Amino acid sequence: MNAKLIGLLAILLGANIVAAQSLTTAALEHGAQSKSTMYSMTTASRDSVTKSQAKAARMDIVVDNFEKIDANNDGIVTRNELRAYALSMRRHVPLT
Repeated sequence: MNAKLIGLLAILLGANIVAAQSLTTAALEHGAQSKSTMYSMTTASRDSVTKSQAKAARMDIVVDNFEKIDANNDGIVTRNELRAYALSMRRHVPLT
């Protein structure tokens, strides 16, 4: 189970790169003039991912469980929501 948790967190971190790249491309296509505008747009997407971004990044675990992970039902999964979901799915094995 720990491997799945690590995998989920690694996938979300990988999605940050994909989301930032797609957002930067979108900003350039829409004519964002300043670097600060593009920077603020890309940093806003670093800590979250939508279902379509998760699909594009082939984050199958996140896509399949998106509704369970998205605690506040806003259509965006944040790092905190993913972490809370991963911790809730962790099994406790007592030490004997």
